[in-house]
Amino acid sequence: MAEDVNPTKTLATANEKLIEERRALAVAIVLGYRRRRTDDPHANESRGAFIDIQNLIEAMDRAIAHEKLIASGQPTPLVVPALESAPSATSELAARETG
Repeated sequence: MAEDVNPTKTLATANEKLIEERRALAVAIVLGYRRRRTDDPHANESRGAFIDIQNLIEAMDRAIAHEKLIASGQPTPLVVPALESAPSATSELAARETG
């Protein structure tokens, strides 16, 4: 290939597309609830697709973090550190208890 491939940039672009898909599915899910069609097979498919895309987004985030770690020249561990932007269940629970 003539052009250089930047894995981090490629993953980030794919991640952006997945986020767009997730947002569109969220709209479809909301419309189903507004129409009181929560047991509709299409609504169930939309929820399943939403979960699948969310899992892909999280996997992409981990892959991006791993690529950045590789690019930094640090030895790559078997486990990529957790993203700082992802809230932990503990911090959400603490926020609810204090709020």
